[in-house]
Amino acid sequence: MSKQIVTTLQNRAAVLARVFALVLLASAFAMLPSVVHADSNNAYQISGTTLSGGTFSGTLDFSYNSSTKQTLLINSNFTIDGTAYSCNGLTDANQCIVFDPYGIEYFGVMSGTTLIELEWNGFNLAGAFPSTINFIGGYVEPLGGGPWDYVTSGTAKVVTTPEPSAFLLLGAGLLGLFALSRRRLNFDSIA
Repeated sequence: MSKQIVTTLQNRAAVLARVFALVLLASAFAMLPSVVHADSNNAYQISGTTLSGGTFSGTLDFSYNSSTKQTLLINSNFTIDGTAYSCNGLTDANQCIVFDPYGIEYFGVMSGTTLIELEWNGFNLAGAFPSTINFIGGYVEPLGGGPWDYVTSGTAKVVTTPEPSAFLLLGAGLLGLFALSRRRLNFDSIA
């Protein structure tokens, strides 16, 4: 095989490698809106205590829909007194809607036969969410009977997101692959 044919084949392979890298990058960007939720400023890490001495912790992710004017909890998971709760908007049996009557906001979630509710002072759900939310009340109610437990204190703090740095690393890696394939192409054509 002549040197010219080998060089042509190497050039085509390098071009295909670059095209593949660009397709991979484009597909990653296309999939991100449906996968990543932590990039919003509406995701919170929660923690607090109950009157019985128990605790609660986990994550809440608020999603405001401007067309329906409803705020839902999506991709939210937390535990209260060892019982796990989960919210994923209107697709769950929990119907995790945030209610706003008279300036106090709350949501309720069920797990089995236990209902919980967390309350906080209202803010504009259609506007900017605060960096910290202080819970002012709530309760844990066993629906089949039994003692209630009350939320005595708690906070929700905005979850910081590493996505911009992850994109920077991804871009730097792809640029490195491009530079490596370019260098290999130039080195092989000189030899």
